[in-house]
Amino acid sequence: MSADDEQNPTDASLSRPRAIPLTAAATMAFAFFGVQRAEAQLTLARFGQLPPPRDLPGAVVAATWRTAHDHRRLTAAADVGTLLVSVLLFIAASRVLFRPRGGGWLWRQGLLGSALLAAVTVAIDHALRAGRIAALHALLTNPATSIALPSGLRADEVGSMTFGISLAASWITLALLCAALFYTSRDRVRVYLDA
Repeated sequence: MSADDEQNPTDASLSRPRAIPLTAAATMAFAFFGVQRAEAQLTLARFGQLPPPRDLPGAVVAATWRTAHDHRRLTAAADVGTLLVSVLLFIAASRVLFRPRGGGWLWRQGLLGSALLAAVTVAIDHALRAGRIAALHALLTNPATSIALPSGLRADEVGSMTFGISLAASWITLALLCAALFYTSRDRVRVYLDA
């Protein structure tokens, strides 16, 4: 290898890894939905009172609202953090998608922050799951609300299933963000993005 080859890396070494655009677009989507979810949760937390629920989705929202009010500081801090880090991740991922060179550091920081907050969300969802199930059970068994349940399911089963799916979705989000962070930390990807 000549000195010129050492000073000028080959095109192959600086060619764009194929998964960068797809990963950037996917993390933009994650960030967008993170912003939407955090805004919805913060808006819901502002209400001092909710009308009595008339259907199952309304009862789930009311149970979530009730447990969020019981742990207002914790849930509000997590939602504000998710909102801010999701905005950062969206900006960083869009920067990499449209002009990838030089944007790797910010993208990795956005992914790291999002993964950490996704882990916090998993912990909060796990800690509040029993309270959410109890609140939903109380709403579904209250004669005043008279909400029809899916056939063959009891109120406690509906709560366990609903908030179990929510917890599983939080775990999947955490796993996907960690996978994206691992991918963006690979040597070849870092060399390309940070060049």
